[in-house]
Amino acid sequence: AIATGATTHLRDEIDFYEKTYGATSFGADVGPVSANWGFGAVGGMEHHPYWHVGEMGKAEVHAHEAAHGWYGDGVRIACWEDFVLSEGTVSYLAARAIEAKDSQAAGDALWTSYQQRLDSAVLFGDTPAWPDGCDQIDLLHDKLWSDIPYMKGAFFYRAVEQQIGRAMLDKVLHDFYVAHVGKAATMQDMIDAIHATSGFDAMPLAQAWLKQLGHP
Repeated sequence: AIATGATTHLRDEIDFYEKTYGATSFGADVGPVSANWGFGAVGGMEHHPYWHVGEMGKAEVHAHEAAHGWYGDGVRIACWEDFVLSEGTVSYLAARAIEAKDSQAAGDALWTSYQQRLDSAVLFGDTPAWPDGCDQIDLLHDKLWSDIPYMKGAFFYRAVEQQIGRAMLDKVLHDFYVAHVGKAATMQDMIDAIHATSGFDAMPLAQAWLKQLGHP
């Protein structure tokens, strides 16, 4: 019963992802599976096509894990340092889907919660969301394993959207997914794609949101 309420808009959100960013590569049957991870376990894990969810009553978790069919699973990350390409992108996509298929109010509320999560993450464990190097860190034992790449990444994309427009950013994300689905990519590849498709140099925003401590 809890899951039913939280997934009211999930099918429509997946439809939004497919129509906006391209067809899923994981087949016609996808969905969440309840995972009892014990006390203190939160969120979900993107084992597509049947992703595992510990918080079955949270609509945002379902939208987030579903979006990994496009980024994180559909397009894999080349290095652990590119974790933001998975989690930051998906956090942005989830907000877009919830706004489109639930309501503007629900989307606004999610961005408000993102702001709170961002502020808390910066206060209690700040680190760059996109560190230099490739596989020089062990993610599970590094400060990057936090809300930082999720939230700084989401706000980076929102800042890019404000510069180039929502339709253009959707085109970038669509074309990037189509070009890289089933392959690994880096966050630098995404920065380059934004410039190639829109003509906008997103590197200054990446420096401000992803490379530095704090946030603009």
